[in-house]
Amino acid sequence: MKRKDEALRLFNLIPDGHTEPLQRPSNTYTDRILRTMIEDANKKGDCIINVGHGIYRPVPGDPVDEAELKRYLASELSRARKVLHKRMCMNNAFTERKDNEILTNHTRKIG
Repeated sequence: MKRKDEALRLFNLIPDGHTEPLQRPSNTYTDRILRTMIEDANKKGDCIINVGHGIYRPVPGDPVDEAELKRYLASELSRARKVLHKRMCMNNAFTERKDNEILTNHTRKIG
């Protein structure tokens, strides 16, 4: 429970703006919990990003924050497209394999 408390403490320290971002915790377990909290918050309407310099909420009108948010969103979109492409390829491969199994198992002997 201690690591969850630490992750919650860090979550509550996430600043607005890029000037003093929160650094990721060195403890990998705490980091995982914190990243899950951030993901959940973003799904519920928050806007928290990390583009390599630390974790923060971008400030509307700040050119650096807006550029980094744009970069973050482009990265997320690219990742989503790759997942969807992989899913489509896997589904097509399975469907082809299934169709070949059906043809192989249902071939009739003539004559």
